[in-house]
Amino acid sequence: MKRIALLSCLCLAGLALHAQGCFTVRYFGLTVHPFGDDQAALQPYKLDKNAYLVLNFGGIAAYEKYIWEDIISVKALQGIFSDCSGGWASVSHLGFRCWLAEKGRHRLLFGLGPTLYCREDWNRFADYKDSGFFHRTNIRPLGEMQYKVFWYGCEFEYDYRLSDKTDLNIGFTPGAPLALAFSFGIKYWLSKDFVKTEKLVVPRKSKQEGR
Repeated sequence: MKRIALLSCLCLAGLALHAQGCFTVRYFGLTVHPFGDDQAALQPYKLDKNAYLVLNFGGIAAYEKYIWEDIISVKALQGIFSDCSGGWASVSHLGFRCWLAEKGRHRLLFGLGPTLYCREDWNRFADYKDSGFFHRTNIRPLGEMQYKVFWYGCEFEYDYRLSDKTDLNIGFTPGAPLALAFSFGIKYWLSKDFVKTEKLVVPRKSKQEGR
């Protein structure tokens, strides 16, 4: 775990040396179980008896480096928060982001890349039914934990431009059909001086030339 945190910090620091990028800080937030959760009894911050909605408490920090105009970027993300059981959890992600749509102040993006999710082992509960979906290990001083690598972890992001330097940022991670995660925060731009690809323009012939 210490190595993962160190590598994440080094990744963020290295990417930040370049100007065309932005930092994002988000609060996480809310987990939605579309069909409820069989382990609802183990979730202290559920908003209903079937745990369709569960509150989480924590944060996510990320840095994005744009590699092609303002369309494609590389993003490193690290989050630490409470999971649905009230125990600690973390997520580490490195992947690509691409522009999907933009209109006025609104902008929609999609991200894809490997994601490591770790959490305090739910086997600490006597009533927990372990399906084997997560791997188990013991790391000092964290103790017993469960983890899973999602090689194609994805995320949708919505930006609303507040100023030239700041956007309102909302993140949506579709872990369907099991869980949907929502977070919200601020994106701060270091620079938006993107170099646009020059396009070949064929000049129209004047009326005199056409005669």
